[in-house]
Order: sequence, then C-alpha cells, then structure tokens
Amino acid sequence: MDITGFALVTGAGSGIGRACAKTFAQDGAAGVALLDLNEQALQEVKTEIDNDHAKRGDRSCIVEVYPVDVTDEVAVETVVKKIVAKFGRLDYAVNAAGVAFKHEGGAAFAQTKDWQKVLDVNLNGTFYVLRSAAQTMLKQDPILSSVDGRPLQRGVIVNFGSILAHVGVATSTAYTASKHAVMGLTRTASEDYAKDGLRINAICPGYIETPMTTNDPLLAKAMAAQVPTAVPMKRQGRPQEVADGVMYLCGGRSSFVTGTALFVDGGYTQR
Repeated sequence: MDITGFALVTGAGSGIGRACAKTFAQDGAAGVALLDLNEQALQEVKTEIDNDHAKRGDRSCIVEVYPVDVTDEVAVETVVKKIVAKFGRLDYAVNAAGVAFKHEGGAAFAQTKDWQKVLDVNLNGTFYVLRSAAQTMLKQDPILSSVDGRPLQRGVIVNFGSILAHVGVATSTAYTASKHAVMGLTRTASEDYAKDGLRINAICPGYIETPMTTNDPLLAKAMAAQVPTAVPMKRQGRPQEVADGVMYLCGGRSSFVTGTALFVDGGYTQR
C-alpha cells in the first residue's frame, strides 16, 4: 500500500482504530502514535505490534502511546506537537475516535447531554486533530513513493464518516448529525489544501462488529435487525476490512484522491 511514513491514530485502543494502528505497522509505517482515553488498552496494542514484529523478525515500527481526550483542544495540540517532535514529521492522521447513542423515541426525546457528547467527540475531536495535523503537514516536504519515487503528498488525513453520513436512520439523531458534519468538514478542508498536496478524505463504515456497537444493547439490537435485510452481503463487517480501506486512502495508490468518501458497508448505500 506504499505506507512508509509516520502515522497518528485516534481511538487506537479498540475496534477499528486498533485495527488501523496495527495495519499501519504491518504495512511498513516507520512509526505509529496511538491516541485514546484508555492508556491500558493503548499499551496492549503497543505490545501486540511489538510482538508481531518480533515474531516476523522484520524492521520494527516505533510505537508511541498518548492517552488523550480528543474533545480537549489544548491537549490535542500538545500531543500532536509531542508526536512531531518525536517522529520529525507526521504523514498520516486517522480520526477513528467516536461514540454513538440511540435515542429512544427519536429526536424529540434526545437528551442534550447525549447530543453534546456525540458532537464533542465525533465532530469537535475530529476537527481538533485535523487542524493540528494539517498545520504540521503543510510545512513539510512531500513524502516519496516507495514504489516509484514520485512525490505523493505532504500528508494525508482520513476522517471517519459512516453510512449515516449519507443517509438517516431512526433514533440515531446525534450520531447522524455528527457524521454528516464530518463529511462537510472533510470536503471543505480538502478544497482548502488540495493544491498544497495535503489530501483529506473520509472512510464511511457500515455495520461493523466493534466494542462500540456490541456493548450498547440498543445498538446491538438495531444491528441484528438491520443486517439481514439492509446489507446486501448479509453480514457485519470486520474492523480489519475498514482498516484496509484506510490504508488505501493513505497510500500512494490513492495519490489523486481527495475530498471523497470511501464506503465500506457491504453494499448498504448502493441501494
């Protein structure tokens, strides 16, 4: 996938973020910064990556752990500066941190605290990381392709949308609003910096089996009801399948792709 530089992944302690972090290391990244609220989970991911490299006996990937709340803009700015100081540059930023709630009764009964939490994490957190990463990326030289040596980009940012960045479903008020907003952020930011070689895209997962979707009884029930009838492939996706899409958007094979959304949803949105 032509992955050679240094990566930052939020939500790296579990689910899709964890799969993205491990795949960056497997595909050749020089270093990966793991960001999440759960420091213990981050340490477990770091150990898994280190052990994987030791078993294969190949070049190791530098793995750094940074416990951080992405809704804290000062903390995000501080952590990104630390990452750049450690790695010397930042080539890939993946905004995988996210939360979801089902609102029983729909929008009319959504609680403000739930609305605010989802918007804070999914939209504001994505913006804070994008802003800090972009400021660094715009100042650095383009990374070169490991395949043919061509300049690829000054950096790549992949934001996490969702199938609910494209459609709406009942009782997912805050989550749907946040993911539509992430797509707006992705499109406008990509337009800002396409000429500068900074590529910004979104990955839009469908029904994926992750701790976020299986630990919430309402979400789990909704997925069990929807998948057999709404997903043409008749199954839930796996975190690794989304991570593979992220690697495509970060790597050299997508060097002329910016401002778009890649749907990894088993065919859900083509209907």
